[in-house]
Amino acid sequence: MRIIIRFKSGFELPITCDSFSLTRHPMTNEINEYEIKGIKDNKLIFFRSEDVECVFRDMTAERSEDDS
Repeated sequence: MRIIIRFKSGFELPITCDSFSLTRHPMTNEINEYEIKGIKDNKLIFFRSEDVECVFRDMTAERSEDDS
């Protein structure tokens, strides 16, 4: 699976991993914690949740793997 974290600055960090999950604070909706398992590249050490614009899963990489 490939996850992309897009920061408000416009920088995008792609992470290839086996699984990704995050939880949000119920009152503020900010990212409370995240867990990434089986990281294969671009290991994220720390980020401030207020700097993140969005987190999304890149399905195009998975489709190309299925085609081969």
